[in-house]
Amino acid sequence: MTAEVHTMTPCLATIEQLAELACDGVSNTCAEQLLDTAGVHSAGCNILDHHSSHNHYTQLIMAALTLRENSPTYDATASRLLLSKLTSEVNHSLTFTSTTSTNLTSPALSYQQGFLSYVRKGIDLGQIRPEMIAYDLQLLAKKIVPNLDSNLTYAELHSLSNQLLMRHQGRCFELPQYAFMRIAIALAMKENKGEARIAEIYRLLSMRSYSRISTKIFREGAISKPYEILHGNTDENNATSKKVRHLRLVN
Repeated sequence: MTAEVHTMTPCLATIEQLAELACDGVSNTCAEQLLDTAGVHSAGCNILDHHSSHNHYTQLIMAALTLRENSPTYDATASRLLLSKLTSEVNHSLTFTSTTSTNLTSPALSYQQGFLSYVRKGIDLGQIRPEMIAYDLQLLAKKIVPNLDSNLTYAELHSLSNQLLMRHQGRCFELPQYAFMRIAIALAMKENKGEARIAEIYRLLSMRSYSRISTKIFREGAISKPYEILHGNTDENNATSKKVRHLRLVN
């Protein structure tokens, strides 16, 4: 992808500014064309509210994908918008304050601080192995490189966010680099290695193509939820039986 992208959602006042940031530095893209394709004609649309911003992101992403058919560089714009949307969702899930989630001047700091909240939330929800807290998470958070998220294409990021990143009640609370660090910690644990080895594994994971990382590897450090066996079950009696077994597992 061209140009560096801020991975933590900046303090944007309007959908116009969001479009400008998404196109900034990307050749053969234009914020005005993006807004026109999205059907945005009124100036000053406020996107500070989390719920209303969701629709604005979707509008612009769909517009970028439409424009991509004739101008491939709009894929980078679509990826930036999806990443910003995902980041906004994760920020909201981790209950960031405005000072930690909207500082445009130091996006890396916010991203790295969020890793600690993410691990705590994952452990509390029973989705991340609690043994991870034995490591120096603050040190490992500093090893995270947020801008590596910008190397992901739209298709890769869409696949990650829809299928592999951790969610709770339908809302994502894991960002790509958080997932890579989680995996690195889990793999190092199997080797009985420390933070230096974790940093090495993280670097290898984050620098390679995400498509070359298997689904099995992506589950490292994660705990399979017993209730997952209920998904897609249309037999009411069978579902009830499985729900009872789930309750026995967690009680």
